[in-house]
Amino acid sequence: MQRQAIRLTVAFATFLVGITSANVLNAFRADTAAAEREVWNVEREYVRAHLERDVAALERLLSDDFSSFRGRVRKEHRLAMLANPYFEVVSLSTRDVEVSVSGDEARVSGRATLKGVLAGREFETPDYKYTRRLTKRDGRWQITHMRFRPAW
Repeated sequence: MQRQAIRLTVAFATFLVGITSANVLNAFRADTAAAEREVWNVEREYVRAHLERDVAALERLLSDDFSSFRGRVRKEHRLAMLANPYFEVVSLSTRDVEVSVSGDEARVSGRATLKGVLAGREFETPDYKYTRRLTKRDGRWQITHMRFRPAW
């Protein structure tokens, strides 16, 4: 009789641990899915800001410590480029985009091609791969670093 009571207690405890673990995992998955959606929205807003020359939006999206090209390009350089009347982004097409989130850090990677006009001359970049690192600060995601490389 005592053996059955122990088995029943262990079975009940195992059941409770399983239910609690499932609920914790589901809550974690829901939080991660919500964060991934927020990061996707930042990615779409980043592309839109370039197409519509929305410097204010880009200023919100880039962190104050933003860097690219091994630290040679800072936030103020990116904002100046977008505000430059001699530079226009005609299209910025991205594909194979993947988002991963871990706590307050996220990474967006994919392939892209940029078409634009610089000083009256049209140009198109070769296909390239990019990675954007984002950090959640004060409740919003910001791009902290970008890296570009050839797609071959």
